Amino acid sequence: MKLDHRAELTTGQKRTTNIIVSAFFLLLSRKNFDNISVQEICRNSLIPRSTFYNYFDDKYDVVRWAFWRTMHELYPDLYKKMNHYDNIDYDAEAIYGFIEKYKTVFRKIAVQNPMYGSLHRLFRECFCEFGEIIAENCTSGKEYEYPYEVVFNTYVDGLMAVFNQAFWSKKDYTLEQLRNYMHEIYYN
Repeated sequence: MKLDHRAELTTGQKRTTNIIVSAFFLLLSRKNFDNISVQEICRNSLIPRSTFYNYFDDKYDVVRWAFWRTMHELYPDLYKKMNHYDNIDYDAEAIYGFIEKYKTVFRKIAVQNPMYGSLHRLFRECFCEFGEIIAENCTSGKEYEYPYEVVFNTYVDGLMAVFNQAFWSKKDYTLEQLRNYMHEIYYN
């Protein structure tokens, strides 16, 4: 990515990236990811191609950028040392809030972009990178039966399962159901 997702953006950078990302996600709700071009993103965002390329390398970069900005919104202390094993309730609340906030948009996107298609694989790749960061920063001082990398691969798979159910299978969760589901996965 040309932009560091951890860096603070200027007002102009925020405005430009938000316009590009919004136009892109609107296109995703109408078309398959594989059929969207940078030219279409630029046309729909009213941003010149040169400006697009100042911020992003390609449409994959736009997805990664949106993913990471969302993760920073959900996990403001993402790069700090933490005991993630004890944060399952926080995770459930953050994920539930995200699903409720973006459910309508993502369900429209899911109609045009099949589960296990290119966009889905890109989300999975982003979740894996996210899991690696969590694993690197997890310092609980506890001994676990399995290496924490294995635990966080399970964590990533659990997150993907929740998002698959919420967006592609259109399953609605209550916060309590999501909490219970995550406790079962991560503590049993």
